[in-house]
Amino acid sequence: MNLSSLLLPEGEFRVIRCDIADKLIACGDGDSALLYLYALRHGDQADEKTVIRTLNFTKERFDRAVFTLTGLIVRENAASLASVSASKPKMPKYTPNELRQARESDHKFAAVCNAAEKAFGTTLSESRVRSLFGIYDFLGLPAEVIIELVSYLKRDRDKLTKYDIEREAYLWSDMGIYTYQQAQDYLTRVEAMKPLIHAIYAVLQIVGREPSLQERNFAADCVKKGFPPEAVELACKRMQQHIGKHSLAYLQKILGQWDEKGVHTVAEITALEPESAYKRSAVPAAQPDKLEDWEQQWLAEVEQRKRSLEKDGDSVPPAAPDAASPLPSDTSATPPDQLEDWEQQWLAEMEQRKRALTKEG
Repeated sequence: MNLSSLLLPEGEFRVIRCDIADKLIACGDGDSALLYLYALRHGDQADEKTVIRTLNFTKERFDRAVFTLTGLIVRENAASLASVSASKPKMPKYTPNELRQARESDHKFAAVCNAAEKAFGTTLSESRVRSLFGIYDFLGLPAEVIIELVSYLKRDRDKLTKYDIEREAYLWSDMGIYTYQQAQDYLTRVEAMKPLIHAIYAVLQIVGREPSLQERNFAADCVKKGFPPEAVELACKRMQQHIGKHSLAYLQKILGQWDEKGVHTVAEITALEPESAYKRSAVPAAQPDKLEDWEQQWLAEVEQRKRSLEKDGDSVPPAAPDAASPLPSDTSATPPDQLEDWEQQWLAEMEQRKRALTKEG
């Protein structure tokens, strides 16, 4: 059967990008696709209650669909950022004279510099002026867009660096944000995702300080993969039950295993892995029962790291876990530099359980 025969006769047009359609198909969620089509047809004319009534959704179905669509937006932005980081062109090396003339003769660029000085709280160094002029002249972002970008970053974090501005500018350029209205639309979407991000920060107990870049990436990755804050909290709880310490890499490992199994909400996770199976002490003593799949994989990775260290002739010095240590880009093993205290303890316990299983078998 030719599916084109199912298309209705042409009428008023609403256009959907092919890559967005591909993402909606790939996510396999009918409610999200239906909600997207409704939003595409009606824009911002309908409120939440109208949408729920029209689509015959429950509040839970509506929230889940919104969460999934939000994750698609984050995933698209993250993919753009990864592409930019890998292949971004280098900015020209502007001379001090060129920078001075640009600030004196171009009132728009002068406005950018004034806004940046206000954000930094100090007079701009030559290095910062060169970075801003590269964004203005080389990337071609208009002055009003750069001012919006700098203002957004200043609101988002207290400590601002020129590298933060450059990284965000490359991202905006890659996404085609070249007008004030496009910048406003993008920032509106970012603001809509903030409650989820901040809820995850709260679960990680990031209070009274700025999250590190690794923690920001971790929270964004959770939203990208569709993990609500409650699921991250459950992962933290199980992390404490297994190792009794906080480690972003270990937490990412748990979430990565759940993502591979296609479970993301607390209900989905506990249906697959009941809580009764995790009623253990903070750092459990060795138990001669069956190792979970992810435990076997993690055990193999830690053993491989230990062998790599011994092969290089290095000892395995203890090191306190660092919440701001670099996160792996995926669920692959942590680079074989050194084993943390909890890893050595956990490795010994897993080996003991493994020996007990072998003996009983």
